[in-house]
Amino acid sequence: MLRLLGIALFILSNGSVFASLPPLVCPAGGPIGSVDLRVASPRSPAAAPLPLRTINRLEEGDTLIYRPLLRSSEQRKGEVTFVLVPANKTAAGENLLILDPKPAREAQQWKVPWRVGVVAFVYGPSGLSAKKVRNFLSRDDELVAQLADYAEKTAQTEALIAALSSPNSSAAAVESALHGFSSQYGLNVQIDRNAAPNQQAMTLFRTLNPAIASYDPISSQGSGQFAQTAGLATSVATLFFGSPVGLAAGGTAMLLELGQVAFPKAQFRSSFSQTIPNDGLGLCGRRDPVPPHTRVVYLWASRVPNSGPPQLSIEKENFLPAALKSPVPVSVSDTDWKFVDRARSWAVQAEDGKIIPIAVQKLGDTKLLELDLSQVKPGKYNLVANWDWDRFQVKGHVEVQPLSDFASAGLVASSQDLLVGKTGKVPVTVQGADFEFIMKVDIEKVNDKFASPAPVPFVLPRGVRQGPQDKMDIQVNTIDLDPGPYKLLLSQVDGKTHAVNVKILPAPPSIDNFPVVLNQGASQIEFRLRGQRLDLLKRVEVARGLAVLGPPSGSGERSLSLHMSSEIAGGTGLAVRAYVQDRTEPLTFADAVRIVGPRPMITEIRISQPPDANVQLSAGELAGGTYLSAILRVQHIQSNSTVTLGCEQQPDPSITLHLGDRSGASRLQQLAPDQLFLSLDTSVWLNGCILEATVANGQETRSDVSRLGRVVRVPKVERFEPGMETAGSDEMQAVLIGQNLETIEKLGWNAGQSETIATLPLPLATDSSKQELQVRIPRPPDAQAALLVWLRGESRPRLTRVHLRMPPVGPPALPTAAPIGTR
Repeated sequence: MLRLLGIALFILSNGSVFASLPPLVCPAGGPIGSVDLRVASPRSPAAAPLPLRTINRLEEGDTLIYRPLLRSSEQRKGEVTFVLVPANKTAAGENLLILDPKPAREAQQWKVPWRVGVVAFVYGPSGLSAKKVRNFLSRDDELVAQLADYAEKTAQTEALIAALSSPNSSAAAVESALHGFSSQYGLNVQIDRNAAPNQQAMTLFRTLNPAIASYDPISSQGSGQFAQTAGLATSVATLFFGSPVGLAAGGTAMLLELGQVAFPKAQFRSSFSQTIPNDGLGLCGRRDPVPPHTRVVYLWASRVPNSGPPQLSIEKENFLPAALKSPVPVSVSDTDWKFVDRARSWAVQAEDGKIIPIAVQKLGDTKLLELDLSQVKPGKYNLVANWDWDRFQVKGHVEVQPLSDFASAGLVASSQDLLVGKTGKVPVTVQGADFEFIMKVDIEKVNDKFASPAPVPFVLPRGVRQGPQDKMDIQVNTIDLDPGPYKLLLSQVDGKTHAVNVKILPAPPSIDNFPVVLNQGASQIEFRLRGQRLDLLKRVEVARGLAVLGPPSGSGERSLSLHMSSEIAGGTGLAVRAYVQDRTEPLTFADAVRIVGPRPMITEIRISQPPDANVQLSAGELAGGTYLSAILRVQHIQSNSTVTLGCEQQPDPSITLHLGDRSGASRLQQLAPDQLFLSLDTSVWLNGCILEATVANGQETRSDVSRLGRVVRVPKVERFEPGMETAGSDEMQAVLIGQNLETIEKLGWNAGQSETIATLPLPLATDSSKQELQVRIPRPPDAQAALLVWLRGESRPRLTRVHLRMPPVGPPALPTAAPIGTR
């Protein structure tokens, strides 16, 4: 009873005659009439009937409602009915059902007998012959389904023209409509937006179907000519229909009359609907004269997906700007995404439960939903919608944030100091605002009417629309920028530009004649600075002294008076801090003031060889390819002392270490007034290098050269394993595991007997930093025999601490590598 009462109230409250109903304007053909087609469901008896074109489930027991929408003094002649195709033909027991025709002049309703897969509305202005309708529609089981496919494709075209013709369509919506249209027809159309509108439309529709582009279904004189239109939307419609088209203001009506294409010499004509207020449908069709004794019937078809609500989930990029249309990515299956645009009554729900209706548009196959938040205030919201009569909620939420005005935005102080003209790409940081909606950054010179903005790359910490971000990294290419005032132009998703003032600085001052050298005990010196841009210096500071800067001379020189403490030890180097115009941080000139002391002298060198070495090294030799430590006793060490390591009579490679410095594995520390601790990596130097060391106190004093030793790259044998034995043979196979095994040329147990190695070591499969070397070697004379190795290029063997214990019985015994000092 509730459902019947609801249907009756709907029909009565919505009448059939509308004085204010706008006239139906068809771009081609003529208006057939405006109708309201809806569905009422016993599952929601108290709910209002829903429009048929967006229904998602048409079930057994539902009611189809027809209501004519008439203007004043308009009359609707003829009859109407519905054709139903079951979703399951086997369960329904028939391929299709034609409901009883009823007068078109008044509201009508029909009961749905089973779940429907395709529904077609049939209108005969001169009445309907149920037999002819049945004969026409039943001659091909796929006919109605094909009409539904056609309806889907024309719906894509309708969406395209709607997006192109509406002044409120966003760029994303237009792109989505173009992509959706081309993908619906299985096309990949590249449209040049800089071309004339007619050319863009021609590209699109000639790719779609050259025959359609030239076919004129209304005119009998062949191809129609392009209308002289100003918009791309009208050009699209012109090409689609083949004859001149005029779009009504705000209208998106369109029709492709397929009577002569799909059904030659048939009395059935397809119609296309355009949406009118209150979810009504305006039907357009061909209205030219028909042959005598011919009854014209118009057909409009639609698919019913018969699916539940789509499973949508909002994950990242869910921060959206208030008062704008914004895309939000959703996670959804391809099947559910296909039917997303059939959801209705979209809204956002605030944390307090308040529902705010919004417009939501599906953006093609990008899995993006465009949300119109023009009436939504900042806050946290859930996205909800109706699927027929049922409400469903999208997983996740959206955060609506206000757009920043950048009134307090500016460069980080240290970043401003980095912006120097003509230097290249400079990474800097902007702070003082929320940058999450930035889409574009440019830089432009101030007070230069011929200047044009240059693009600036930028990176947000988390990315666009991923939450408030109070900093933004940009990269300014200053290679073509002259020093002076500039402004950063920040554009957000609303397209508005905000200016942030910055400066491109000139190159900093350079001083060519530092350091200032003072002898120990001196307290004052007058010095002439020589360099470039010295006029930018504002003041100079030095530790343990006073620096007085003279006025700029404009000649590349400037006077500097230093008053230093007389108690500064010789060898001390002091930094000078120079404060520069328009810079926040001072420039630091290290070791700019130097107190000269006596010459250093190396009096002793003690070197610690690696403890795990098991190949003998002679006196004066250094293990190559390893880390060594040394103690250097040096007289007159100063704070600026350095140690330089290099090969005898070879300038490269060399390493210079300051006290406390580290260069790779090499480092230098002062342990006592006359002691230095040195760590070094001998792999820097080639085998055979005579390694030397010198100590320098700045540029003034340097010690004599002291020899550390000759670098010798020796193998490190970790295991010596016997291999398979040959009965009756004096030799055996063995495997060496270790490092630097390529340096071994021969092996043996005594100096008079050696075996040349015929193979090269290979990386160990389980540890590529180690090697494996297969060898043949005479049997050891006894269990305690130590292995001898001959290195490549050497004639004398080296004693190792590697032993091979041969078991008296059974499998070979495991080898041992005796540690140093155990023999």
